[in-house]
Amino acid sequence: MKNKPTITIIGGSQEDTFKKIGAKKGCNILFHNGKDRKGRKGTGVKTFLPLIKKSDCVVILQGACSHLTMYTVKELCKDLNIKIIYQNGFGASAAITNGLAELGQTA
Repeated sequence: MKNKPTITIIGGSQEDTFKKIGAKKGCNILFHNGKDRKGRKGTGVKTFLPLIKKSDCVVILQGACSHLTMYTVKELCKDLNIKIIYQNGFGASAAITNGLAELGQTA
């Protein structure tokens, strides 16, 4: 049995929706709202590293994250060789579909 791909969504507030759509499309969804409470450079590593390590792909919802969050996630993905895409808008279906496409899978 093939393992389901895992996509981490960073940004937004629709965690339940992302997980429901991910289940329908045959993938696991990890989610973080993109807010780093401390707001200082470097603090986001502890927040995002555990999620990214479990991911096959990361989708950042650009309009729902700070530049610091995007930079931190980008650097972690680069270091861990994890695919990352930047999604305009907040649509759950599009974010998951684009994540799967980046992994070479159809939704």
